Amino acid sequence: MSLRVLIVDDDERERIVLRYVLEQIKDMHIVGEAVHGLEALLLCQEKKVDLMFLDITMPEMGGMETASKLKNLKDPPLFAFVTVKKDMAVEAFELGALDYIVKPIEQNRIEKTIERAKKQIGHKDILEESIREKVKERIDFLLEKYRGQEVYSTRLPVREKGKITLLNQDEIIYCESQAKKVYISTPQQGFLSNYTLNELEARLDNSIFFRAHQAFIVNLNFIREIINFGEGSYLLHLANSDKNIILSRSRAKLLREKMGIT
Repeated sequence: MSLRVLIVDDDERERIVLRYVLEQIKDMHIVGEAVHGLEALLLCQEKKVDLMFLDITMPEMGGMETASKLKNLKDPPLFAFVTVKKDMAVEAFELGALDYIVKPIEQNRIEKTIERAKKQIGHKDILEESIREKVKERIDFLLEKYRGQEVYSTRLPVREKGKITLLNQDEIIYCESQAKKVYISTPQQGFLSNYTLNELEARLDNSIFFRAHQAFIVNLNFIREIINFGEGSYLLHLANSDKNIILSRSRAKLLREKMGIT
């Protein structure tokens, strides 16, 4: 498997060194770089990240705060600290860090961290694939009953856990891309569907649904607050949900236009 890695460090020289070390390792892809925690969280919602290498001391949002916020993501990446600080390892591992690497960086140590991450992710993927195949075999014939029927124009069939649930579109709070699945949230419960986010964007009523960014579609009727989050970004607070969605400056402008906010 190819591991998708994000580098987070405000020091450009340190990012260059870590990037060089990582580029020597096989089956590893650097998906991006961030200079502080807020930017890292935005990237994690826009891209699939398997492992994040985090500095501790950064402006805007440091490594420890960033690590504590990762658990709020639906599909949080693994993370390891790369830092000059020698006295925060205990706190780091309490947050769930995969490793705590003290600079200067040694390639051998980075390689061991990468291998540990691959093993942990591999075990999870095998279990999920087994469950997915068993469920698919049981419900494919049920889905065929609904193909081509008018119910698709106003209701969304979602297959999960051996059954098909028909969702009213106005009950959907948000849809979130999570690797090979899309999570659909309603006031009553959430569903993991086999739709892609692009398929849902084409299918849902675009008068009430908005593509917040690559990973989210939001029902405008459930947006309770739009809060300035600093650095040109915003947070969407949703009714009937504890999910807060980070919105970039460009998408916030489109949202204001769509909702008629001046």
